[in-house]
Amino acid sequence: MDKFNVEKEILDTSELERLFLREGIFTTIKRNEYLIRQNEMTNQIGFVVSGIFRLSRIDVNGNEWIIGYSFKNDFVCDYPSFIKQTVSTVTIQASTECEVCLLPLSKLNQFRETDMDTQRLGRQIAETMFAEIYQRLLGFYCDTPEQRYHALMKRCPGLQEKLSFKETTQFLGITPETLSRIRKKQLYNERS
Repeated sequence: MDKFNVEKEILDTSELERLFLREGIFTTIKRNEYLIRQNEMTNQIGFVVSGIFRLSRIDVNGNEWIIGYSFKNDFVCDYPSFIKQTVSTVTIQASTECEVCLLPLSKLNQFRETDMDTQRLGRQIAETMFAEIYQRLLGFYCDTPEQRYHALMKRCPGLQEKLSFKETTQFLGITPETLSRIRKKQLYNERS
């Protein structure tokens, strides 16, 4: 969930992070193991201590679509399904070995009901997630593949060293040939 895709200066989640580290269950998930599979129920949300989680969805034709990542110091879950207690609409799988603190929905709800500040934080998280998803949707409709690639690299420097070429193309919704051309052009521009 990319720490709800926000910078700490915009939304301070430090109190929530402390809750995870204090009351969460510390778990190691090996590369390619699952935190949750599409169509399974879950009642826990994670705080990523180390590693990278991939969020993906299988469509009706059996094609896998990578829809997001959660990195170190991010939260990870299928948030709408988690909150509504419905089956997960995505699969969450470890792209690398990951350490995560897992917290059940009941503890998150207790935290959110502590006072007006924690209720406000919950609302701000939901609003921020909506804004991020909206911006990403606009990017897919309005930005070129090259613009989407550069925006991803700006948001996540060094990502191309951590993820496979195939994962990057799936996430950006582009062909391998397109990504190769973008990277070659970038390399050419850096050398010029």
